[in-house]
Amino acid sequence: FGLRFSVLDSDGLQNIRRENELGANPFDHVALGLISIDFAKQERVLVELERTQYDVVVIDEAHHCTSLGTAGDREDSLRRRLAEVLARQADGLLLLTATPHDGFDPHFASLVELLDPSLVDGRGALRGEAFKKHMVRRLKSHIPDPITGKPFLEREVHPQKVAFGRDSHPRY
Repeated sequence: FGLRFSVLDSDGLQNIRRENELGANPFDHVALGLISIDFAKQERVLVELERTQYDVVVIDEAHHCTSLGTAGDREDSLRRRLAEVLARQADGLLLLTATPHDGFDPHFASLVELLDPSLVDGRGALRGEAFKKHMVRRLKSHIPDPITGKPFLEREVHPQKVAFGRDSHPRY
């Protein structure tokens, strides 16, 4: 799109702080910023992120922001907390991931909840099919080969005999 983003790492934020008045929120002085989710989840950074508004927030690798409940580790819960803060502060939110859904419905529902909390009931389950208007799903079969125009070929698995040692019989 020809957009120029400011990299918002420790040095980038420090430079913005130096250029502005003492105590200014550096995120109020950046039109387009690019920040690592693992840097942004730090408490000091998160506090500043929470004190400003955003037109659009894009979270790549959004599957790392699912709510895992009590089973989640500390890193995952900090990423989730960051996603919740950004969802509240943004007019628009895009959650991107190429990682397939893990099949656990509450994890998927927790991502949908970031987009629109009314689509999830109080028990972590989706309400009906309304969530589909917030989702674009692309499969390999939807993407044609740029040269041939044909869809991706289905994988074919062919078992091969492998011998393990001198006295072993071939196994599949």
